[in-house]
Amino acid sequence: MNSQKFHTIQKILKKNTFLPYFIIFEVAFIVFYFLQNQLTFADPDSFYHVKMAILMKEQGIIRDFPWLQFTVLKNYYTDHHLLYHIALIPFISILPPLVGAKLATIIFSSSAITVFYWLLRRLEVRGAWFYAFVLMVSASFIFRINLAKAQSLALIAFFIGYYLIEQKKIYSLAIFSFIYVWLYGGWPLIFVVFGVYFLTGLLFQFKSFKKNLAGRIREFFYGTHYYFDTKGMFQWIQSQHKSLAAVCVGIVAGLVINPYFPKNLFFYWYQIIHVAVINYKGKIGVGGEWYGYNPIELISSSSLAFIVAIVACTFFILAIGRQTIRSASLMFLTVTFFILTIKSRRNVEYLIPTMLLFSGVSLTIFADTVNIKNFYRELKSFFMEQKILFIAALIPLFLIPYVIGRDYMVVRGIYGDGQKFDKYKGALEWLESHSPKNSIVFHSDWDEFPILFYHNTHNYYIVGLDPTFMYDYDQNLYRKWKDVTTGQEKSNIYSIIKNDFRSEFVFVSLDRHESFDNNLKDNFLFEKVYQEGKLKIYKVL
Repeated sequence: MNSQKFHTIQKILKKNTFLPYFIIFEVAFIVFYFLQNQLTFADPDSFYHVKMAILMKEQGIIRDFPWLQFTVLKNYYTDHHLLYHIALIPFISILPPLVGAKLATIIFSSSAITVFYWLLRRLEVRGAWFYAFVLMVSASFIFRINLAKAQSLALIAFFIGYYLIEQKKIYSLAIFSFIYVWLYGGWPLIFVVFGVYFLTGLLFQFKSFKKNLAGRIREFFYGTHYYFDTKGMFQWIQSQHKSLAAVCVGIVAGLVINPYFPKNLFFYWYQIIHVAVINYKGKIGVGGEWYGYNPIELISSSSLAFIVAIVACTFFILAIGRQTIRSASLMFLTVTFFILTIKSRRNVEYLIPTMLLFSGVSLTIFADTVNIKNFYRELKSFFMEQKILFIAALIPLFLIPYVIGRDYMVVRGIYGDGQKFDKYKGALEWLESHSPKNSIVFHSDWDEFPILFYHNTHNYYIVGLDPTFMYDYDQNLYRKWKDVTTGQEKSNIYSIIKNDFRSEFVFVSLDRHESFDNNLKDNFLFEKVYQEGKLKIYKVL
């Protein structure tokens, strides 16, 4: 492509304001469509979200949740993804529900990439399309946002929230914070973003003594010294207190003006403090997303994004004197999310885009600092002189398409090996027609619940969504359930299932619970009434 054609394309894109956004959305849509065009869900929780949208369409807001009899959700249920479930309703109304949820996921995740591009443009990042592309092909990231869950919409809210905080859009920030509470249970992240931005601003109030003669003399004898600019500190606090007030007012309003108030306060105590912060993964088997990434695994799963970030860090240091609160806050936010991701891999959906935002802002500052043409000419001259280094630098560039294609196919394979749409369907239809309404089914694992719930709301169940909810409800009952389903408890199995859990039927998946099934087979007080492949249903006599 010659320079004249390139400039012509640039003029077309500048004249058509929305065209770049449309192109970004369409490319993302195509990429994610081929990732998703399989009748499976990678995460069983997706079935729960689709069923909630169906129930809300039919009954309105679901205020009570009796389907999990032995968890804190029985008494303190809160739909902490309320707006997400509402957003699903048009899709599950037009198309078969599970297919509609797939389409919604593709549209929402493509929109997240587009809003990311919008934010880059707002932050005046050069080559914004490049960072959007890198985000679009980062395996660990696209795996998370293509789950049929609230992740994509929450990420859109995250981007908007950062922009409103930085731009001090007070009223918009208050309204946004209110909506954020209704959209996603991870709303405390807005405080993390504000806190990092605020503290970064305070850090910028440290001034060097170099500005005066006394300072220069002191530096000569003692090295570089800094003092805290008290006046600047108060000015910074004054400039930010309205933003903090807006966030707090919006969050409090979202919690109080809420169909679940005051139960939602108890729910968020369990969800935020017990599930997210304390996290009992050392005591009970929680979901895989709550376990941390190995740093090497994390870097290799999004290697292109990390390469860009390493380059950006280098130029950040080279242009350290020209860095701004924006670039520094994004750097600290990246470090924060990196630590959180090492603790729980679910935070990777924030780490990768934040890292690329930092990279884009940092590299733009460097580009504005130096003469790009001269820098490029010198770099080219250096590599031509050092041909070995030039060849060494080219090798990774040739590997990038391979790495992108490999990672994409790995993620697509994970999605293809996920939970099939009709999983457990036959067994649950049989159970619905052969059991009393609202009778409790004892099931073999907590992550089976979303699929059980989707195909059969006729019955009630034991535990689901997160085992912490049962552990907090009654630790003794949790241990009994765990011992029975893992096959450790044999002699008292009938009494536990019949009396402690008041169950009339037992649902067993043989994939991971053969020892449990063996205990049921060997007990004449349980009668096998249904079997299909590796599924069995026993009646409690």
